[in-house]
Amino acid sequence: MAFGSDEYSIAFVGQPSTTMPWMLQFGGHHLALNLTFAGARATLAPSLTGTQPASFAFEGRTIRPLGQENDRAFALIASLDETQKTPAIVGYAVPDLVLGPGQDGRTIQPEGIRATALSATQQSMVIDIAREWAGIANDAYAAPRIEEIRGKLAQTYFAWSGPTTPDSAAYFRIQGPTLVIEYAPQRDVDHIHTIYRDPTNDYGSAYTRP
Repeated sequence: MAFGSDEYSIAFVGQPSTTMPWMLQFGGHHLALNLTFAGARATLAPSLTGTQPASFAFEGRTIRPLGQENDRAFALIASLDETQKTPAIVGYAVPDLVLGPGQDGRTIQPEGIRATALSATQQSMVIDIAREWAGIANDAYAAPRIEEIRGKLAQTYFAWSGPTTPDSAAYFRIQGPTLVIEYAPQRDVDHIHTIYRDPTNDYGSAYTRP
């Protein structure tokens, strides 16, 4: 398997337009961004991000490509009291993405703790985690997406599998009517896959349906 900047590609699907739907795809190993535009609207769903290793040194700095996502999730699980952790932590291992590549438009039964059982501060932490993925787009597209996610918090769940000690190999999922985020370490903490989906609008399907 080859790594490096030469192993990434960009593709345009359709004709770039300010009014009609079209898609920009950029990716390679551990990266697949699908940006569908339709006038003033856009979606990043589905997009895959990953890293191996999870942390490395470069020019005297420590680089953690998915570090902010990881830190925010561990902060949220640490904020839960025992009555909240009981529903939040599922009793089985999740070795990889459940709704990864090839699962477009699919949904699963929500698991974990419902956001309505979280405090206002904890609900804001859920939004901040979601922003790590939705915010890959610029503010013009990310801001309405965040408000959409916020508006459906009452139907959103946070699920956790694995240790709750920071920097351990733990899986988590945030799932709502129009959102799925999964963070899945592969056997150890140093190899991570994540997916960001909108099951109602993967590849901009909501923009192109008659």
